[in-house]
Amino acid sequence: MRDDMNPDAQVGQLFRRLSTMRVELGEPAFERTIRDLLQTLGSSAMREAEARARALASRGGRHPSDVWVRPFADRRSSEGWLDEGASDLT
Repeated sequence: MRDDMNPDAQVGQLFRRLSTMRVELGEPAFERTIRDLLQTLGSSAMREAEARARALASRGGRHPSDVWVRPFADRRSSEGWLDEGASDLT
């Protein structure tokens, strides 16, 4: 793998360029760039999350490793006597 294609090297290059930009172009340009970078990063993260959600939705049924959470309204105590005093707490 070429060094410029290595993700770690690319992150290092990003920080070097940001540092240079701050010194050479000043604080206002640096702040605008940071804002734009964060927006771009957020958009990219959303695209990746949506792609992952589509992949999970298309795979069909549940798998044994899937996490499943019971809705709060359906939860029951494993100890019956704990349910008796629940109305006293409100």
